[in-house]
Amino acid sequence: MDLPSLPVGADGVRAALAKAQGAAKTELGKDFETVFVTQFVDQMMKTIPPTAFGGEQQAEMWRSFMSEAVAKALVDQGGFGLGGSVDEMIGAYEAASRTQVK
Repeated sequence: MDLPSLPVGADGVRAALAKAQGAAKTELGKDFETVFVTQFVDQMMKTIPPTAFGGEQQAEMWRSFMSEAVAKALVDQGGFGLGGSVDEMIGAYEAASRTQVK
């Protein structure tokens, strides 16, 4: 059984922190893209007659669930690239912030 190695020293801690922050940044971009695509899909779903979902109340409830599920699936399969753009912008903002602080 392989156990993950723990970072030793300040450089190891910095590397582990940078890796975790990079993963969090990627997740943030993905979450943003999911919200955007959910709105996009929801607008398309509004064109489906309520009777397709069993009635007006059922249509409203299921449309929101279905829109979110479809959007998440689209983003998980690569999305539209919006998440990557958000990640790049966050990285540029962070880099600019670091240079201003020094």
